[in-house]
Formats: sequence, structure tokens, C-alpha cells
Amino acid sequence: MMKLKAYKKDLQEAFKKVISEKKAALPILTNFLLKAEDGKLTVYGTDLEVYTSYTIPADVEEEGSICVNSKKMIDISKVLAQNEALLYTDGETLKITSGKTKYSLPTFDSEDFPLPESYPSDLTVLISGKELLEGVSRTIYAVSKDESRFALNGVCFSFIDDKLEFVATDGHRLALYSTQITGKGLEGKYIVPQKALNEIKKLVSDVEDVEVAVSGSSIFFKGSNYILSARLLEGIFPDYKQVIPDSFNIEITLSKSELIESIKRVIIAEDNDNKPIKLKLVNNKLIISTPSTSDTYAEDEIEVSYNGEEFEIGFNGKYILDAIDEIENENIVIKFINKDSQTVIVPENPEERYLAVVMPMTI
Repeated sequence: MMKLKAYKKDLQEAFKKVISEKKAALPILTNFLLKAEDGKLTVYGTDLEVYTSYTIPADVEEEGSICVNSKKMIDISKVLAQNEALLYTDGETLKITSGKTKYSLPTFDSEDFPLPESYPSDLTVLISGKELLEGVSRTIYAVSKDESRFALNGVCFSFIDDKLEFVATDGHRLALYSTQITGKGLEGKYIVPQKALNEIKKLVSDVEDVEVAVSGSSIFFKGSNYILSARLLEGIFPDYKQVIPDSFNIEITLSKSELIESIKRVIIAEDNDNKPIKLKLVNNKLIISTPSTSDTYAEDEIEVSYNGEEFEIGFNGKYILDAIDEIENENIVIKFINKDSQTVIVPENPEERYLAVVMPMTI
């Protein structure tokens, strides 16, 4: 049995934020688990890799739990006739009434719904929601799409003392963002899958802190009204510190927007999916061009402070755009070693705590 009243906007919020599967090998996974108790309604969803729960206030008349089709609940919550809805079970049916509108949906046994590992509240660190979202959004672009390299199919959360580094790489490029955390005891590297990161972006608010904990093979993120747990990716994440050079032969500072516009003007002439571009430094100019071997040629130039020897290097133009797109500072610094070594791109303002590494390509 279950009977409660809840506000339409709260139901919409919960159903929108909890993970839901339209198709699944296990039919129960296409359902939400609804649990009404203590003046609250908690909605659970999972695909077995990621679990999310979201709690909203409710006027609970009878406590209980049921499973009901998630897509139906999402769709119904969007069109409820009034601001409040009554949800109650009648035998094996969930009844929903709002104004003069009535729905009747089949329910399934809540015992069949797989539950996540319990939240390990004894060992947690705290991170600001804003910083968690920044770390995810600034690194997720570099996650590998190659499913055979599963250790690279997520963002590595590297906990060192009171610092958390978010790192992603696909072997051709790397993105890193670092931030402060409070609380001690969480150490080491944990690879969080991309699907979980996309769910984090739906759940986390930038105005509240988030508790982070690890237990067994799962990582947990807990806010005031939600918990997300995700099964960590297995495998060893590469030693990213070794990939980031600490000395360079050439450094140039230039406008982020100028470089973006310039690269876009050049790669528009490309047919090749890798968008190869050549960067040439000579006499206070950065010349950006397509490879001279292609039939269509494009070239653009930017004024920079450079009076060393002529220097040329090739890149996948899209990789450069992705890397600088995540920088907030208007000025960026590009650091080169030579035409065959990784190049580092950072904001001119080091307080931004972001760094990108891009491997060159032969052109």
C-alpha cells in the first residue's frame, strides 16, 4: 500500500533527474522504484552501472513502495492538470489523480528492484558542487571513445591530500582540472564512467557542497536530496604526471577568441575528418594553414610576440579547439618542446587550474 500527495513541479524534478532506461535486458530496470516514508517520496532508478535516487517532500498518508514504468511517470508528470497530484495504490495498480484527470498504471513488486550498495558515511570528503561540475565539464571532452580501452572511458578522480584532480585522456590529448576538497581519508585514483558523469551534470547544483565517498567498486556523490552511485571502471589509468612536460623551448601568449576564429576559418576548407592544421611561428606571426598537400588550401595569421627560429608543428585542429574552448581566461599560453612532442595549453591566469596536453600529428 502507498498513498501520498505531491506537487507537480517536485514530481517533474525527481523524474527528470533520476536515471531511467527505456529498454533493458532486465524489464524491472525500465521502472522507477517509488518509496514513500517519513513525509518524503524517494524515486530510485538504475541501469545496474549507475544508481540515482532523488527525494522530494510529500504528504504521505500511507507508507509503502512500488515499481512503475519510468517513461510513463515522466510523461504524465509533464501534463498533470493541477499543481498537486494524488498517488495511491489499488491492488496491483497505481492511481494518479490531478484535478479531473485520472490515470491507472500497472505496478511491479518493489522487491524485484535491485538496490545499490549502501552509502559509506564514515569516509567522505566534501567538494563544492560548482567545482565538481567544472571538473567534469572541463575534462569529459578528452575521454576515449574507444571501448576496448575501458580504463580511458571515464574521468579519473585523483585524490591527493586535500586536492582532487580530474583527468581524462584518449591517448592523443589530455585534460586536467584541479580543485580543493575538505575532509581526509580518500586517497588514490578512481575512474568514473562517462554515463555517471552525465548523470552528475543533471543532479548536482552549483550552490551546494557534495559529499564524495568510495566503497568497494563504487563511488558515491551525495547532495541534500539525492545520491548517485556508480560502478568504477576497472583497469589502470596511465600515470598522467609523466605525460605533462615541465620544460619547454617555445612559449607564446595569444587571444583565445582570435585563435578559435582563425582555426575555424582554416578547417572549414578541410575534407579530412581529422582536420589537420599546420601552425608556423615566424617573425612575430602565427600562421595557421591546411596541409599544402591537399587540393584546397586555407591560411590565416595572428600577430604574436615571437622572434626565434622558424617553427612548424601539425595538429588535429578539432583537438586544439576542444582544449581551448574550456578556458575562461581571454588569453592563453601555448607551450611547445619540438614538432614531435606533446604541446601544453593553459590559461594565462594560473588561478584557473586547467591544463590541456595535445599530441602533434605528422603533416
